[in-house]
Amino acid sequence: MDIQNARVNTAGAYVCLDGLYPFAIGTQLFNEHIPVVRLGGHREEHETGWQCAAREVCEEANLQIKPLTSPTTYLADGDHLEAELKEIRWQPEIDRDPIPLLVVAYRREGRTWLSLMYLAQAEGPPTPSAEIKGLLLLEEKDIHRLCQEPLTLEQYLGQGGQAILNYEFDKSLILEPFAQLRLLARILAAQSGTVSAAEGLAEG
Repeated sequence: MDIQNARVNTAGAYVCLDGLYPFAIGTQLFNEHIPVVRLGGHREEHETGWQCAAREVCEEANLQIKPLTSPTTYLADGDHLEAELKEIRWQPEIDRDPIPLLVVAYRREGRTWLSLMYLAQAEGPPTPSAEIKGLLLLEEKDIHRLCQEPLTLEQYLGQGGQAILNYEFDKSLILEPFAQLRLLARILAAQSGTVSAAEGLAEG
């Protein structure tokens, strides 16, 4: 598969915010669960992947991000998320752009589409936009817990989980980790329990 020349369709960022990692939640339910999704979205024609990620994070969480350089880029099969993550070399679209931490490849109608995830940092506070309705501010232990066991929003908050909500959610609904959160949990696990995702994954 020629990953480097495939079409980048979406991009987002894993943002380190004082040791917390904001993920978006919205009001559109998924199988009667509350989806927990990455900050990011669809790439516009004039953008590089990093430019898309930075714009989307700003629009969704009001954060200005700076890249953290990861020494490794992981490739995930978006159609078989439990398959092995592979390390690949990635050439940025322009020289000043960072390399992504994660490339997720999907096959649709005979074409390969890519979703890029960058590692970044920002200073808060974040503010969720109207389109996402809320943010979960996840510690590394929260990331693993959400991906290992069913957890309602009420349980998450009751166990000390942090969130910024601008919508009245049914807190009895289960939080559903989407692909980029599940993949981040796997990457963190591969880093042997580092104290911080940014410290563990970034160079230096």
